[in-house]
Amino acid sequence: MSKTAVKKLHWRSKVQDSFVPLLGSPGELGIAIGGGADYGEFPFVTSAPGGGLTVGDIILEIGGTPVLGMTLGDVRGVLNSCPHPIRIKTVSPGSTLCKDLRLYLSKCFTPGSVDSQLQQVIRENLYLRAVPCTTRQPRDGEISGINYNFVSIEEFFSLEESGALLESGKRHNAPYIQVCRMCCLCA
Repeated sequence: MSKTAVKKLHWRSKVQDSFVPLLGSPGELGIAIGGGADYGEFPFVTSAPGGGLTVGDIILEIGGTPVLGMTLGDVRGVLNSCPHPIRIKTVSPGSTLCKDLRLYLSKCFTPGSVDSQLQQVIRENLYLRAVPCTTRQPRDGEISGINYNFVSIEEFFSLEESGALLESGKRHNAPYIQVCRMCCLCA
């Protein structure tokens, strides 16, 4: 008897399209959100008193704007600036797309795939609010906290061990790191 391999459905096929309802008070939205790049997570639904959304689901888009990789404040800004009714795309977390932003960014995907393209969108959103860190010395005209945050190798390993880094690696034999502006090092 031969076994038939069951191919798992990609997370993209499970995306849900909903509308955020307004509640009783003027301007009060029927959704609360948490996570965000400043916490190393994708934005997700923390409560949905208006119904139609599932608590814990990852928020992909709000009003057509991709929000993965944005800080919580930026996601809330997008949510509050959208005209009503607000269209929101969510997906339940799974093995490939979980709430952990760092884990997703560390994965290798086929170039041009949905996941590879999503990683690019995430990085573009991250770079709006992130200042890269480096262990090299500043060059002429570079300002710490604007161009880079300059850290020692010891600080690098401490940040890496504590889980404060969104991405890390080596470039030209020197550690390369990406820290969110909201981390204590970059504040």
